[in-house]
Amino acid sequence: MKILSFVHCEALKVLRSSVFWIVVAAFATMPIMLGLVTYINAAGTGWAPYLTDLLGSITALLVIGFSFTACWVFGREYTDKTISELLVKPVSKLYVVLSKFIVVFLWDVLLAFFMFAVVFIMGILIGLNGGTGLLIVNSFLAFMATSLLIMAVSTISALLANVSKGYLAPIGFAFLIVIISNVVAQAGLAAYFPWTIPALFISNVPLGFASIAILAITGITGFVGTVAWWRFAEQQ
Repeated sequence: MKILSFVHCEALKVLRSSVFWIVVAAFATMPIMLGLVTYINAAGTGWAPYLTDLLGSITALLVIGFSFTACWVFGREYTDKTISELLVKPVSKLYVVLSKFIVVFLWDVLLAFFMFAVVFIMGILIGLNGGTGLLIVNSFLAFMATSLLIMAVSTISALLANVSKGYLAPIGFAFLIVIISNVVAQAGLAAYFPWTIPALFISNVPLGFASIAILAITGITGFVGTVAWWRFAEQQ
């Protein structure tokens, strides 16, 4: 039960911050803008191409969004200068790190669910046709599974936030990743770059063992590296 108290504390930090509501607003605005620009005058368009196109575009935005949530939860301890208090307190550093990752996970799941809800409501308001319950459910499950894959690679941003002692470096890294992802995709190497593999998944491209292994190694590296940093690295 002790870990739950840590999670509760971290969750309060997020909920009481204006950043939480800013991120929620941004995640609502992005699909609305994309949908309005592309489909506002396309009421005759079917649900299948609408969901495929919009959810595919949102996937690239999730890379930035989830990287931000991960680096902010860890990086704010340095920018708010509360890291020294956490390090000197007689509490388990492992519990601190785990609670932060749990809160990041819950935050990301909430954002992904919220974005899909916005996309779904927009489709209804636009007046799309050809939608079925099975199509909506399958699209939702694929989108949430893709979101989980992006969450896994976003652990690198958490590690970078600790190494750089702030969240500016990992935010810059996230934007750099988007640029590199476009180059990698053009070169036909998307299956071997951690941040482009989720986009292949939501596009129904079969993932080979190498892609799955790369995702797993990237996620584990970020998580284990962050735990090790908190437990063993000398921090100022």
